[in-house]
Amino acid sequence: MLRILVCHTGAWIGDMVLLTPALRALKERYPGSHLTFLLRAQVIDLMNSNPYIDSCLVDKKQYGFFSSFIGLAKIIRDRNFDIAVVLHPSSFRNALLPFFARVPFRIGSNYKGRGLLFSAACPANTDIHEVHRYLSVISLLDDNNGFEADGPLKEVVIKDRELALEFWHTETDRKSVKKLLRSHGVSVRDRLIAVNIGTTWQSKRWDIERFEIVIREIIAAVRDTKIVITGSVSEQDLADQLPPIDSTINLVGKTSLFELGALLELCTLCLTCDSGPMHIAAAVGTPCVALFGPTDPIRHQPYGEGHTLIERPVPCRPCYKRTCMYNDIPYLCMKEIETSHVLDAVLEGLNSKKSTTLAEDTH
Repeated sequence: MLRILVCHTGAWIGDMVLLTPALRALKERYPGSHLTFLLRAQVIDLMNSNPYIDSCLVDKKQYGFFSSFIGLAKIIRDRNFDIAVVLHPSSFRNALLPFFARVPFRIGSNYKGRGLLFSAACPANTDIHEVHRYLSVISLLDDNNGFEADGPLKEVVIKDRELALEFWHTETDRKSVKKLLRSHGVSVRDRLIAVNIGTTWQSKRWDIERFEIVIREIIAAVRDTKIVITGSVSEQDLADQLPPIDSTINLVGKTSLFELGALLELCTLCLTCDSGPMHIAAAVGTPCVALFGPTDPIRHQPYGEGHTLIERPVPCRPCYKRTCMYNDIPYLCMKEIETSHVLDAVLEGLNSKKSTTLAEDTH
């Protein structure tokens, strides 16, 4: 059995969702292989549900760089991997681990010269979407490189299905969310709009006061619509800043990650900044109105069709700074996004053909 190690220790939910086409292509190329995914503990529950991963290995980084590095390299070496696929786009540690563990064949991107640690490397392109960056690494296996699966290699042709995202919520998650919505008075007639108010970087956030204005305008403009406020437990402080508004349901911190996927699947549209829930919404087929500031939408926009991007031509972006360094007007790239632009995009998006309602099943 071919043993494959995939390395991506970025602890972001969105990154894990965007990895799906690459992992699927890898598993389809070597259908009889055992694929181990090196990750951080924060995303292990999500990736344990990924159907293309056979096992997970956690990079704990508990004992300092040197001690944790040596211990993890030994574990990797003892598992006798045949191939290491480094999908983290920038981590030197991710590239160094399989090199020190003497994995025979190693592939990744040549970010800042780390291609010297690989058997084969592709350019570290920053002008394509992350989905395609990951697939460009997988494409290095196109020449077979002497590795055989349990049967003949399957040619991986990148078509629409191979590019599709996935999310792995279950019918149990769907039923749980429908029950939760009914408890908040959502009827089968109501159209749901998700408003995801938070994101992990301060610099990517839009002012909560502006979210409030847009929410009130949507409710005034569209009948039979309920606004569902989403976010993680750590974003409860943001939710507390949003005053009570009729026809809104505050579910910040009240759903599991997979229940969030089921919730977003029920929504007609998701208004969000650049965030993990944005990518989950795209994965379950819900159109997004996505607000971008310090990050580049070329790389990080919601993947697929039907999404609307809102960004402003501020000269210092994209900067990829978690805290704004622009002293005169901090967070200018997000402050330049006007409520009128966002409202227009949301109202236009609501005219799409997608229509979802609660099922009659009450179990």
